[in-house]
Amino acid sequence: MNIFDTFVVPRGADGERGADLMEKTGSALRELATAALDVHDAAHVLEIGFGPGLGLKALLALVPRGQVTGLDPSLLMHRRARSRNDDAVRNGRLELVVGEANQMPFATGRFNAVLAIDNVHFWADRPAALQQMRRVIDGAPGSLVLALSPQSGGSARAVTRDLARASFEVDYQNESLNGFLIRATAT
Repeated sequence: MNIFDTFVVPRGADGERGADLMEKTGSALRELATAALDVHDAAHVLEIGFGPGLGLKALLALVPRGQVTGLDPSLLMHRRARSRNDDAVRNGRLELVVGEANQMPFATGRFNAVLAIDNVHFWADRPAALQQMRRVIDGAPGSLVLALSPQSGGSARAVTRDLARASFEVDYQNESLNGFLIRATAT
């Protein structure tokens, strides 16, 4: 199994296996992460690295009068997420964009909140990605939630340090058997 093709930018048979695994695991961390978002029901939320689209589905329920945008570099994950959320794509509540966290093709201040579950450790340039998030989040009370599962190998300390360097203030942090999550706001 090739880790890059399985989890970083899933493609081919390894990517299909990775997508299957993502669909079967991670629901507890996904629920904690979406619950930690501080958004109103008409918010515009961005999910980075949306995988097979389960987080997008949860976000659509969280913002029933809002808009959800997903950013992911994997065409395989776009196919899976679109299939799972086809109605929302067709009615304009969900937009899926091919891209990476450190080079976001979005206007400044477009989103009320940003969510990334189990992929911060794969970003090619985390400081640049965090600066991009700061740019696309629409001021107060715009929030950012980052979550990592224990098996991902990500470091809460490193993420917290990088958030501070990008002028984010951590206002909530939780570590459990499901992983860790951090909510931060731009300062």
